[in-house]
Amino acid sequence: MLSWLATLALERVLEYLGRSIKTAWKTVFFNFKQYLCFFVAIIIVQLLFGMMTVSNDNNNDVEYARVSQQYDYHMSFMGVNESQYTILYNGANELFKSNIIYEIVRVDEYYNQIILDREFDVYIRFIRDDLDAAKKTFNINYGTKMDALGEYVIVESPLMTFQNNVRANAWTFVLVTVILLVLCIFLLTSLYNIRLNQYKFQYGVYMTFGADFKMLFSTAFWELFVILVVTFIPSYAVSTLISYLIFRGTTTAFVFSALSIFKVFFFTLAVIVASVWTPMKFISVKDPMSLIVTEDNSNLVSSPWKSLSIFGEKFPTRYEFYSIWRFRKYNIQLLTTAIVFCAMFIMGLYMSEIYKTDINYPRAQWEVDFGELGYTYDEAFSEELYAMDGIHAIKIKDNSIEAIEVGSHIVVSQNDVLPLTGMLKDKGSQFRKGHGDARVTNEVVYTALTEEQVVTLQDYTYTGDLNCLSQPGYVIVGDSISNVRKFDFQVGDVIRIAVKTGQVRAMESNLSGKLLLREQLKVFRYEYIDLTVGAVIHDIPSSGLPIYLSMDDYVTLAGNEPDNELVEIYVEPGSTIEEVDALDYALFEWSHYYGGIKVTNLGTTMENQIADDKHYDDLYIAISLLILCISPLVWFFSQSLYYKKREREFNILQSVGAIGSEIRSIYIQGGLSMATLSLIVSIALSYLGSYALFYLYNVVMPNFTGDNIRYVFYMPWYAIVTSVVMSVACGFLSAYFPYRSYAKYRSSLQNGGAGAEYGDDE
Repeated sequence: MLSWLATLALERVLEYLGRSIKTAWKTVFFNFKQYLCFFVAIIIVQLLFGMMTVSNDNNNDVEYARVSQQYDYHMSFMGVNESQYTILYNGANELFKSNIIYEIVRVDEYYNQIILDREFDVYIRFIRDDLDAAKKTFNINYGTKMDALGEYVIVESPLMTFQNNVRANAWTFVLVTVILLVLCIFLLTSLYNIRLNQYKFQYGVYMTFGADFKMLFSTAFWELFVILVVTFIPSYAVSTLISYLIFRGTTTAFVFSALSIFKVFFFTLAVIVASVWTPMKFISVKDPMSLIVTEDNSNLVSSPWKSLSIFGEKFPTRYEFYSIWRFRKYNIQLLTTAIVFCAMFIMGLYMSEIYKTDINYPRAQWEVDFGELGYTYDEAFSEELYAMDGIHAIKIKDNSIEAIEVGSHIVVSQNDVLPLTGMLKDKGSQFRKGHGDARVTNEVVYTALTEEQVVTLQDYTYTGDLNCLSQPGYVIVGDSISNVRKFDFQVGDVIRIAVKTGQVRAMESNLSGKLLLREQLKVFRYEYIDLTVGAVIHDIPSSGLPIYLSMDDYVTLAGNEPDNELVEIYVEPGSTIEEVDALDYALFEWSHYYGGIKVTNLGTTMENQIADDKHYDDLYIAISLLILCISPLVWFFSQSLYYKKREREFNILQSVGAIGSEIRSIYIQGGLSMATLSLIVSIALSYLGSYALFYLYNVVMPNFTGDNIRYVFYMPWYAIVTSVVMSVACGFLSAYFPYRSYAKYRSSLQNGGAGAEYGDDE
C-alpha cells in the first residue's frame, strides 16, 4: 500500500514538473526578446558564483601546497634539555606501532652558554590525519612530563595551523557568498520589478480570472528555472576557465572540484526563488481592479496637456524636460538601480587595491622578548641584530603611551586643523598672535624615538627631517586620527604639549571623548612644552594622532623611560621565504647563545605569499567587470519597456498636430536628460561607495582586528571614466534606440508596411 502511494505521488510530481517546464519553455522561447535580459542576468549570476566557488575550492589546495613545500614538521620544541629530548625520542619509538602518533623530523643540538649544558631543538610531524586529536594526545602522554622537567618553547608551524586556515577560508567564502546573494537577488528583483511595473494591467487580468500568489509565483519561477537550466553548463564552463586563467601563475596545479557544480546550481536557484518571491507576493495582495486601472510609467498624470498647463508652455515645446518631473519616481528608481552597479564596479577595484595593500604592508616577521631572561634591548643587541643580512628594521613595541593615560593633550593653531573635523575649540586663548584660536585634542599617541628607531619611519611618506629629534625643541607628527587626515601641519609649525602637574579635585567617572577632555581641562593643572614640527608623516597608521618625541621630552611627559624588553623585527622588502628561513635559523642560533631569548616567528612572509597565491585581487577585478555589465542590462531593459509603453502617447501627440521632428526631440531630450543625470549620480554614488570602504577599513575594522593598516582613498581615473562613459552612453542610447524602433514602426504603418524611413517633417 505504501509503495503504491509513493509511486502515485512520484508520478504526480513528475507530471507536475513536466507540465510546468513545458509551459515555461514555450513562454520563454516564444517571447525570447522579452526574456533576453533575464538570460543575460542569470548568466552573470552563474558566472559570479562559479568564479567564487571554483576559486575557493582551489585556494585550499594552493595554500596546502605552498605550506607543505616549506615545512615538513607540525611542531618544534626549542631549548629542551636532555631529559625532555629523551621523552620525545621514546615517544617516537614506542614498542607498539599503534601507539605512535608522531615522528621526529630533525634535531638541532647546541651548547647553552648560560646554563653551560647541552640543549636541543626538536621538530616533529604527526602521522595521524586528525591533527587536533593528535596534539591533544601528545600533551596528555608527553607534554605534561616535559613541562615538569623545565622550560622550553613550543612553535606550531603553518602546517599545523592549516586546518584553522581552512576554517577561516570557509568563513570568508560564506561571507562573500552572502554578499553575492544579496547583490544577485537585488539584480533579479530589480529586473522583475521593472517587468511587473510595465505589465500591471496584464497581471490584473490574470488575478481577475483567479490567479493567486501560488500560481503567479509558480509561473515566474519555472520561467526563470528554464533559463537557468539552458544557460548553466556554458556559464559554469566559462567561470571555470576564468578561474583557471587567474590561477595559472601559481606554484601548484589548478584543482577542479566537482562539488562546486552543485554549489553554483544551488546558489543560483536560491537567487531565483528569492527574486521572484517578493515581487509576486507584493502584487498578489493587490486588488485586481487597482492593477487594471493603475497609472503605469506612461500615465503618471491624467493628461499630458494638464501637466504642461502648469508651466504655461506651448505644447509640445520642452515636453520631455517637464516629463522628467512627471516620471520622477521611475527616473529615480532607474538611476539608482542602474548606476549603483557602476559604483560597485569601482568599489570592487578598490577592494582589489585593499587586498594588494594588505599583502604588501610592512609587518613584523619576528617578535623578540628580552624580558623573560631579564635582558633589555640596547645598543649592543641592536648592533648584533642589524649585522644579520636581511633585517630591515627593529621596532621597540612598547615605547608608546596614549595622552589619556597621562592626562595630557595638545594645543595647536586653528590654521593647522582642517575644517569640519570637530576639534574642541579653546575660546579663551590665542594660540599665537595672528594664528586664530587654539584647538585642543587628547586623541594623541606619544612615542619615544631614539636615533636607531628613526629607520622604522623611513618607509612612510613624509616631509621634513626625520633626524630632527637629535636637536632639542623638535617633534615629529602625523596628520591623521583613525587613519583620517584632520591636520595640515607644516614643517616649522609649533604645537604645545600639556604635561599634567596637579589636580584640583576628583574627576567625574565614565567620561570619554570631548566630555572627558573638557573635564580634564577644568580639573587638571598643566605646564606646556612648546615644540617645533621638524617632520610630518602623511600615511602612517594612526589610532590617535602620532607624535614622536625625543627620549628627554618623553620622560618629562610620561615620568619614566619606555619598556625596551619587547621588539619586532622586519625583513627587507621583497625577501623570499628561503631568505627568511635562513635568517630564522640565524636568529635562533643567536638566541641560544644568550640562553634562549624568546624569538617568535610570526610567519608574515609565508602568509603574504599564500595570500598572493590566492589571487583574490584578480578575482575582485573579474567580479567587478561582471558587475559593470549589469548596468547596461538594467538601462536598456527598463528604457525599452518604458518607451514601448509611451508609444501610444506619442501617437496621440501626432494626432493633435505634433510633427516627426518634435517626436524625435522628445526621445533625444529624454536621452540627454538621463545622460546628464546619470553623470551626476554616477560620480556621487561612486564617491560615496569608495569612501564607505575607505572608512570601513581605516576606521571601523581596526577596532575589531587590532591590525591597524593605512589604506589610501582610491578612485582610479580609468575606473571613473569607464563608469561615467558607460552611464552617460547608456542614459542616452537607451532612449535613442527605442526611437529608431518607433520611427521604423510608424513609417511602416504610414506606408502600408513598406518600411520607408521616417521623415522628420511629415
